[in-house]
Amino acid sequence: MKTLFAALIAATLAGPGLPALAQEQPAINKQEAKDMNTQSKAEYEARKDLADANHELNKADCEITEEGGAERACKKEAKAVRKAQKAEAKQIHESDKQAIKALSDK
Repeated sequence: MKTLFAALIAATLAGPGLPALAQEQPAINKQEAKDMNTQSKAEYEARKDLADANHELNKADCEITEEGGAERACKKEAKAVRKAQKAEAKQIHESDKQAIKALSDK
């Protein structure tokens, strides 16, 4: 249940993001691009922190509900989920950076 909830939160945070802006807005100045990059980096760090927090929750849940080999497997799955969430956060951040660059190059 917690994993599903965490996935929903991550999907909500991911949202359409900044790439949609690249299609709708004219070129931006250097300061606006810098501000957008700062915002994108902050969102990236928040997504990574959320993945770490979810990992700790999932790990604690494993310690409480599972024993022995099942506990180790549960913790391994929690670690894999964290890794996937961090990879998704990085991918979103990279696409935001590309969209910002495209906006500022016009």
